[in-house]
Amino acid sequence: MQTYNQERRSKEQRHLVLLALTVGGFALIVVGLLRLQVQQHDYYRRLSLENRVRLEVLRAPRGALYDRNGELLADNYPSFDIVFRPLPAESTARARLAIDPGWVRRVAHLVGEDTTKVTDLVRQANRSGQSAVLRRNAPFEIMAGVEEMRGGLPGLEVVIGPIRRYAHGTLAAHLLGYAGEVNDQELTERAAQGYRLGDLIGRTGVERTYEEFLRGRDGAEFVVVNAMGKRVSTISEGPPQLPDPGHDIVLTIDLRIQQAMEDAMAKVQRGAAVAIDPRDGGILGMVSRPAFDPNEFSRGLSFERWEQLSSGGANPLLNRAIQGAYPPGSTFKIVTMLAALRAGIATASSRMQPCYGSYQFGGRSFGCWKKAGHGSLDFPEALENSCDVYFYQVGIKLGLPRLQETATAFGLGEKTGIDLPQERRGLVPTAEWYDQRWGAGKWRKGLLLNLAIGQGELLITPIQLALMAAEVSEGGRPLRPHVVKEIRGATEFHVDHPLEAGVSADPAAWEALHKGLELVVQSGTGTAARVPGLRVAGKTGTAQNPHGQDHALFVCYAPVEDPRIAMAFVIENSGHGGSIAAPMAGAVLRNLFVSDSTRVELPAVPLPIDTSEVIRGD
Repeated sequence: MQTYNQERRSKEQRHLVLLALTVGGFALIVVGLLRLQVQQHDYYRRLSLENRVRLEVLRAPRGALYDRNGELLADNYPSFDIVFRPLPAESTARARLAIDPGWVRRVAHLVGEDTTKVTDLVRQANRSGQSAVLRRNAPFEIMAGVEEMRGGLPGLEVVIGPIRRYAHGTLAAHLLGYAGEVNDQELTERAAQGYRLGDLIGRTGVERTYEEFLRGRDGAEFVVVNAMGKRVSTISEGPPQLPDPGHDIVLTIDLRIQQAMEDAMAKVQRGAAVAIDPRDGGILGMVSRPAFDPNEFSRGLSFERWEQLSSGGANPLLNRAIQGAYPPGSTFKIVTMLAALRAGIATASSRMQPCYGSYQFGGRSFGCWKKAGHGSLDFPEALENSCDVYFYQVGIKLGLPRLQETATAFGLGEKTGIDLPQERRGLVPTAEWYDQRWGAGKWRKGLLLNLAIGQGELLITPIQLALMAAEVSEGGRPLRPHVVKEIRGATEFHVDHPLEAGVSADPAAWEALHKGLELVVQSGTGTAARVPGLRVAGKTGTAQNPHGQDHALFVCYAPVEDPRIAMAFVIENSGHGGSIAAPMAGAVLRNLFVSDSTRVELPAVPLPIDTSEVIRGD
């Protein structure tokens, strides 16, 4: 009996323990459910929404670019992009993807990109929660392959986005610039401005300077996705926020003038040309050689192609029109002549020591380009024939301060302020500059002979030479070169170009200079720029180059009686300005001012040329 009671009590105790465990377990479940559904309800509800609802960015197209007559220069067209969208944070597919190196290899092979690049983009996307563009403007076969393999490659999608298109390829490429994808540093610096992974940003030219206007405002919509990150539907509450395109910009360039300059320089290996409207400083055309096609950057560059463009001696990405600095050669005699007339050390009728082919100074013989000499000349005739001996004597009488002051008044040796990035200053040396280089008082007056004819330490950019020609045509009225005429719809933008004092001189000085420049084209060293029925004024230049053949230069403006265009040509390592650069300017002027029925087409680099017509010495 006692044994029975003990067994009964033991069984009851086991039942009580089991009941207690059962009740305790249910209590823990109830507590857990209460914690999940009450205490942490908002947190898990938010996490659930984040896992099934995704914000998708609708890319805004960049503003279009037009020439002054409304001709299209750059716009956008739809392209198929291969993108990776981060999977939901709690997705098992995302966890598998993180430990599956084969996914990266398959995707890289499919989209035709390097595995390292794909890995970096996917990591950035997962870290930021933003989509990453793995391949822009994908061809049909890649797009079809992605669509076929999407089931086994979670996160991969084909989307339609805008891509930049430059309607005329290499034409005006350096002025227009190009847009490229933002990098990590720019994403960090511009996060507050709304830049996201895969966005485009202006790198050079107008695309860079006017980035804030060209860049639009992205739109957005919320979509429902499944556990694999695949889009299921669009959230129906309210319409999506549509993207706001960037502002269209009207440039000052004239497509006809730009094309004429491009044609004239078609065979030039290295050089630059700039055309300016003397009436307001608007850039009518700008050419730099060698050129590049900005469409390549829109489609995507391989590393090897980027190396070709960015390295090596040719450097086609360099805008030589504003970044190339050259000795001005005899085009600088414009400055020397006006400085002498302003200072009163010479007049239009002044005759210096006759030119017999050389000039003796300081125990040295300084030669003239014409070994037989020019004889006795007045000032306009000296400019017409580009007589070095005449200008040697003017330089000595003039002195460095007065020569430098007139050059600076033209804006030489300083940035012009053009609305393009990375403009170079050039160099107009001063007495202080020589003191720092050679020591106070240790430099000699003889350097003025070289400076007076545009040699020595002088360095001038093509844009500065064109601006000088434009200001000369307007009697010294100051101009500010610019490339943008209008930004459509931008109320905060105004074309405002504050000007300096300009170049002051009495009317007789300007008359003598204008007469000499017109004689240069009529019967002097620049006759290759003559145009039937058109009065052209200009100046040739041949700049010595210690690294090779001389540079050929020419500046001009026309028509003389009512200037509408001023130009500068600098052709590297090519020879004489009169036989190389002047014919190019003549070809452009013929294209603009001579009717089609009477126009005579000239070759891009007109060699050989009739030496009986063109003096080849300058």
